[in-house]
Amino acid sequence: MICLFSILGVGLSVNAQTAKNFSEMDIALGQQTYSAPMSNKSVTGEPLSIAGVSYKSGVGVHSKSVIKIKNNGARVFTAKVGINDSKTEYSAKTIKTIPLTDGKRIFYNITKTKKQFLGVEGAHGKIDKGSVIFKVLYKGEEVFNSGIMRQGDKAKTVNLKLSGGILELIVEDAGDGSSGDHAVWADAKFEYFEIEPIVVQGDFEGAPVVQNPKIKEKLSGLMNNLPIISLPLKEPENDWLINNKVFKARVYQIGNGKDIVISNGLIARVFRLNPNLATIDYINQMTGESLLRAVSNEGVLMIDGKNYTLGGLSKQPEYAYTLMKWVDELSATPNAFLIEDFEVKALTDRLSWKRMRWASNNNMPTGKELVFTLGKDNIKVKVHYALYDGIPTLSKWIEVINTSDVMIQLNKFKLEQLAMVEGENLVDTPKHWEKPNIHIETDYAFGSMQQKTSDKTTYWEKDKRYTSQTNYPLNLECMLEVRLPLGPDTAIDVGKSLTTFRVWETPFDSFNKERKGLFKRKLYRTISPWATENPMFLHLTSSDPKVIKSAVDQCAETGYEMIILSFGSGLNMENENEAYYEKYKELREYANAKGVELGGYSLLSSRWISEEVDVINPKTGKRGGMIFGSSPCLSSEWGYDYFRKIKTFFAKTGMQVFENDGSYPGNVCASTTHAHHNGLEDSQWKQYAQIQGLYKWMRSEGIYMNIPDFYINSGSNKTGIGYREVNWSLPRDRQLILGRQNMYDGLWNHIPSMTWTFVPLTQYHGGGAAATMEPLKDHLVDYENHMMQNYGFGVQACYRGPRLYDSPETKKLVIKVVKWYKKYRNILNSDIIHLKRPSGKDWDGFLHTNPNLKEKGLAMLFNPTDKDIVREVKLPLYYTGLTNTASVRIKEEAPKTYSLARDYTINIKVTIPANSYTWLVIE
Repeated sequence: MICLFSILGVGLSVNAQTAKNFSEMDIALGQQTYSAPMSNKSVTGEPLSIAGVSYKSGVGVHSKSVIKIKNNGARVFTAKVGINDSKTEYSAKTIKTIPLTDGKRIFYNITKTKKQFLGVEGAHGKIDKGSVIFKVLYKGEEVFNSGIMRQGDKAKTVNLKLSGGILELIVEDAGDGSSGDHAVWADAKFEYFEIEPIVVQGDFEGAPVVQNPKIKEKLSGLMNNLPIISLPLKEPENDWLINNKVFKARVYQIGNGKDIVISNGLIARVFRLNPNLATIDYINQMTGESLLRAVSNEGVLMIDGKNYTLGGLSKQPEYAYTLMKWVDELSATPNAFLIEDFEVKALTDRLSWKRMRWASNNNMPTGKELVFTLGKDNIKVKVHYALYDGIPTLSKWIEVINTSDVMIQLNKFKLEQLAMVEGENLVDTPKHWEKPNIHIETDYAFGSMQQKTSDKTTYWEKDKRYTSQTNYPLNLECMLEVRLPLGPDTAIDVGKSLTTFRVWETPFDSFNKERKGLFKRKLYRTISPWATENPMFLHLTSSDPKVIKSAVDQCAETGYEMIILSFGSGLNMENENEAYYEKYKELREYANAKGVELGGYSLLSSRWISEEVDVINPKTGKRGGMIFGSSPCLSSEWGYDYFRKIKTFFAKTGMQVFENDGSYPGNVCASTTHAHHNGLEDSQWKQYAQIQGLYKWMRSEGIYMNIPDFYINSGSNKTGIGYREVNWSLPRDRQLILGRQNMYDGLWNHIPSMTWTFVPLTQYHGGGAAATMEPLKDHLVDYENHMMQNYGFGVQACYRGPRLYDSPETKKLVIKVVKWYKKYRNILNSDIIHLKRPSGKDWDGFLHTNPNLKEKGLAMLFNPTDKDIVREVKLPLYYTGLTNTASVRIKEEAPKTYSLARDYTINIKVTIPANSYTWLVIE
């Protein structure tokens, strides 16, 4: 049959030729006798340089080395080859040697925080200059031979035309031993059409991996202690968003002596333990569907430059789906960490939370933790899974423990590498693929107010093993990898360990935007319950003690609970004068005596310090051109000193609120002179550890945190809801509608208490009298509307100014609103159901719901027009938990009973005053 696609060129059109740098490929799959291939560096970690000529791109190797490439659509391979120049000082005090079985020694540069391979001992007890031969085999035939090359020889050029097949890049010693054979494939790249080339596993993988009989017996005994569950797993009989109490996490055995399951009735992950640990299924019980196409490992570690999978089984005959009979025939992945043990225990708190104030959820999550222990070469790895009670969320993290007798370097890790069922499968390649219907989130997040844009660790990659996919160039993004964008490249000393960040995985049961948002919102309420703290606070613009005490008095009289000494107030937490500490301690004590918490503002990253302190741009080697232009490196001495000063300020003053502006945005730093990181590769990991450590400490001390960036899962309480600051210089009526739009849009994926909005009481970014709330007594309607829409959403605003009221009438208004808010505080801090987005044309509004409260719902409706309007509003009451009737009252009027339609809605006629609001309570 003649292929119509071939005739028409549909789906088979030849795209423009594309270049792929060899250094960007998975070179860790290559094999060599000593150390491991290095991207864009010599095998010794030095810059790429051949005979004095520097190169930015390339791969450093050590003889003997073989890297095999499946060419796919590659048409040309080019490179410059030679031995790398070296300036290593082998007599330095940090140079250490480790003996090999053949009597020779390996040289390493070992400091307290880094281990770097330097070479193999030569004939005279030192590292030789080295000599190598570069060879290229194509389809098994030698197509390039450099002849003997020595250090200092000029680079030779490789230029080969290709057409499918396998390319083997080989470096051999030149017959005089391998010492100093630090070879380089410089400027190496492939030019290809459609399907890019990939590195494949070499042939000499070693003996097959066989599970120790004693380990097998031990695992079998542990499995026999677990309750049995049958497959397929049952789908839930009720909606967890209405009642989640029955969904308890447990660990089961299948009963076949090989598989165990962790499940809470909403989701389940199935593990095979023999011949090695692997995830063989990941089930969305809410829909009854499998999330996985293929059996997957438990992660990947790069240690001392070499990749090791955590468990894993290979090789599956098909990667579009899995037959269980295939699983029984799979063998353990070569060179993998092997399972040795597992344990099941109750979930423990992941960080300390000191309760100090009102929160809608005061409980840390419960559930089960399943911990697998794997081992290889005297290194232990603990893979932790935490499944929560009551929500369809699984969390994971890894602990690497060095039980060997020498330091190891954890260069990279992949916390997850799952062959997921694709979100869509197209012949052509779209600009953006639809991803699988699952939410992935980690606590390694920064640089944005929203979770989506602060996510730095979720990668949807191509799976080139999946050759039966519909997409012709195999570009389908269906391999979930959870990993760092850089590093950590961190040393783990003997007897020490390193723990990764945590990932939370939440499958959805629907594509409905509101329902998916509710899944995420329940996630935050459960895993980060401190985000449900929601004090009423004033953003005070002065540090004058008289102004502070007056503001404290006003807060106490009206019912406000907190004061934040805002930016521009003059507070300086870096001032270490004892008299300064005493001043703020006395003010804090004065506030506390009146039932008000006091704290303040500090600026961190968005400022320039000095050439020696600021982060170094890896492209220029200088500061500047980074996030915020320039920022201090948190792993410099200045950075460590900043954190010490902040902790000292809170310890000395007892202040209870921290607003950290310009929080760490994710800058990398190429400095090699900063005291607390080695260079570029570990700079982000170590700076993030600094900022996360501060926030976790504050959480344990009960300090409330307003942080612009998304550090919620690291202990902060609030992030900005998302607004444009200059909009607050617009006329007051425009500020109102824009503010409602910000909150309406911002609460699809956030809960009200974890966000703040803004209300400048004094002039801000200009705008004059038309934009300014002060004098408050002259703008009572606008002041009331701002407070009611903000507190109606459950969102605290930064009311920025010197006071809360300026007249008896203003005070009366503030007290009225505060009393209303506190009366309905529980329902106002519950989840939002979006009714109608503000447009300025007609009414807009939203509905809070909570099936666990007396008030099952509270709707807020707004009228932006100049005339009263009467509307029949449909209220969706499904998430209130009500099924037959609802008692509804408008404001404090007498309630009326309504029967729910089959879709759980009621229709209610309501009058909304001009330029004002109303509310309805559902019981």
